[in-house]
Amino acid sequence: MPRCRRTGWWAPPSAPSTTRQGFAPQLPSSPWTALWQQGLQTWQTLTRGIPGFFRPRGPMSWDMNRRAPLTELSYYDTAPLADTLRELVDFKRIAAAETRLTLCAVNVRTGELALFDNRDGHTRIGPEHVMASGALPPGFAPVQIGKEAFWDGGIYSNTPLDVVLDDAERRDTLCFMVDLWDASEAAPQTMGQVLTRYKDIQYASRILEHLGDHERMQNLRRALRLVGRKLDAKAAANPAVKALLALGCESRIDVVHLVMRALDGEDSWRDIDFSDARLRARWSAGLRDGRHMLGRAPWQVPHAEGIGMRVHTLDED
Repeated sequence: MPRCRRTGWWAPPSAPSTTRQGFAPQLPSSPWTALWQQGLQTWQTLTRGIPGFFRPRGPMSWDMNRRAPLTELSYYDTAPLADTLRELVDFKRIAAAETRLTLCAVNVRTGELALFDNRDGHTRIGPEHVMASGALPPGFAPVQIGKEAFWDGGIYSNTPLDVVLDDAERRDTLCFMVDLWDASEAAPQTMGQVLTRYKDIQYASRILEHLGDHERMQNLRRALRLVGRKLDAKAAANPAVKALLALGCESRIDVVHLVMRALDGEDSWRDIDFSDARLRARWSAGLRDGRHMLGRAPWQVPHAEGIGMRVHTLDED
């Protein structure tokens, strides 16, 4: 995506400044006024939405017993996002599948994870697939695709790394895994921090619980291949042995795990904070961490003979 499109993508959804909109007077800079302005901007986002992204559905959406079409059961309407995506995303380029794109969503009816992949031969990814992958209830309604409706895949798994690792079993792979929520932050000391910590734990990736399993499996596959080299021709020709050896492989996998640590001044509403200052702070943090890992390049260190998979983190320093 050209730079103008990348920056253009974030320009429309950025939350409008309260002072620019005449919503609040310009106050002298201080920690208290910064906190006040932040709270005011959060309230403005909650009550007015974000241009090009979402808008409130109206008072009726807060009636817990009101019946409505499934795709309207939410506090906010994301129809503006569809227009933003059509304007700024090159879906023809995605369809060309030069670079693989896999989006994850959850089927509302079955509760099963659905994968929308531009290389699966039958899915042509469009705005609806992108919107489904980010339709987190109850804020956003499920998105209809064909006969089914889908919510954000994060309900099932915020980082479905299995999709990548299952594909990587038979070839050398370098995977960068980015977590936008940190499961290992400090214990809260205030009620505000309780709400923030609750979201950290709720949305942080659970894939770390499975990485150990993937490491063991990949190491076993590599061990099978190494053992196969030691067998004589007669033993290797045994059908049962051949079937076991076929499970082995020599590929190496390196996973680089980057975590978005909480920034100064962020609160429990940071998942809807799209202000210019906050976006730039997040970009800066990601750029810093990314450059740090690229400078270290731990994946370039040769794997030990029996190791098929490694996980690298910033904490290794």
